[in-house]
Amino acid sequence: MKDAHAFPTQNAQPASWKIWVKTSRPMTLTATVSPLLVGTAVAGYEGTFHIVTFLVTFFSCLFLQIGTNYFNEYFDYRYGLDHAGSLGASTVIFRKEMTAGQVLSGGIVSFALAVLLGVVLIFLVSPVIILFGLSGMGIAYFYSARPFKFASRGLGDVLVYIAMGFLMTWGSYYVQIPHWSWRAFAASVPVGFLVTAILNMNNVRDYQDDLAVNKKTLPVRFGLKFGQRFHAVLLMAPYLATTLFAVAGLLPPLTIAVWLTFPLAWLNVQAVLNATDRKVFIDGIKETSRLHLLFGVVLALSLMVATVLRW
Repeated sequence: MKDAHAFPTQNAQPASWKIWVKTSRPMTLTATVSPLLVGTAVAGYEGTFHIVTFLVTFFSCLFLQIGTNYFNEYFDYRYGLDHAGSLGASTVIFRKEMTAGQVLSGGIVSFALAVLLGVVLIFLVSPVIILFGLSGMGIAYFYSARPFKFASRGLGDVLVYIAMGFLMTWGSYYVQIPHWSWRAFAASVPVGFLVTAILNMNNVRDYQDDLAVNKKTLPVRFGLKFGQRFHAVLLMAPYLATTLFAVAGLLPPLTIAVWLTFPLAWLNVQAVLNATDRKVFIDGIKETSRLHLLFGVVLALSLMVATVLRW
């Protein structure tokens, strides 16, 4: 089957910076903030923090996510998975605000910037950073692109957990202290659950659109109710995981302070489980993104306080 939009023919017109920013999906970029703060805070708890390394890592990961968003926009258009009314797309191509080629170039340039910053990290840390970079870029690109199209095969949730939960959290620890850490791994688990919840909420919102084009996300495979219940699990699991790790001694006892954000999670779960209106799912994405950021900030702050108190 040929791509629905394999050879877009729009004449390229300069797009305003506002359109470029819109297509980068800035509201999603908080997903990079939480894992980097948490991973770096774990390294600080263990006695190491290099501000330059942190900043280079932060912007490298940020450009990687921006590039992923551009590629997702481009390939969903190219493969006919989006249309002018798609809620999950910024629709800049359909509105002729940008050409498909411009969106694709946005992804390429963003990846190039991420690579350049990754090279800096190689010199600052070690050549092992190459493995982090290749893994992250591979997942990011083939999330939407052929031949794998992970998102269309129901594998997006697992790969987002790995890339934006485990790799970003532990990776931001590794660039500070280059060795394996079970503490950093433990901290990555709740962060991974919450970033996966953002994706799942996105898939629940897009259930009807994805079903129509046979994009086999988990809600399409197992049903809308499954997606709503899966969301509840993903929002409850971070609190249980953090508590268990604190009790087991993998995380400082002060990290149970993440329970301060639990009321937000509970309201989110109640709204999604009882939803019949698609607008609730749209709001659910925003609320889940906000929870992911606040949870990460509280977890990072609790680690910083524990560092000062050595408790």
